[in-house]
Amino acid sequence: MARVNFHYGGRPAAIADFDGLKSSLMAARVIIGIVAMLCGSVCGIMSALVSDQMVDNVNDKLVEGEQFEGLGWHLVKRQQLHREYRSIYPDGPFLFRLRPLVAVAIICLLICAWSLGFFGP
Repeated sequence: MARVNFHYGGRPAAIADFDGLKSSLMAARVIIGIVAMLCGSVCGIMSALVSDQMVDNVNDKLVEGEQFEGLGWHLVKRQQLHREYRSIYPDGPFLFRLRPLVAVAIICLLICAWSLGFFGP
């Protein structure tokens, strides 16, 4: 007669091992989420700094009434900044720095949301 090893309150060892595997996968998922959140935060801060440099460079070339204010940013205002920047600096490096940073920040945000279970188990 085969003998089943019982531990963890009388449950068979196979179920206990599955629970251990499930908890280690959850721990790995949480660690991935934390790393993605940190990476996304760093990319977000860096993109804010690059955007601030773009605003400073564009404002240096614009007259007083047409300059961009520091507050109240929205999609249309950001698109206007990018158009002005491209017209003043056609080969300027800041847009090429900004786009990958924003893309990585969004991807990291999605990975973090996945690790928290927003897209299902």
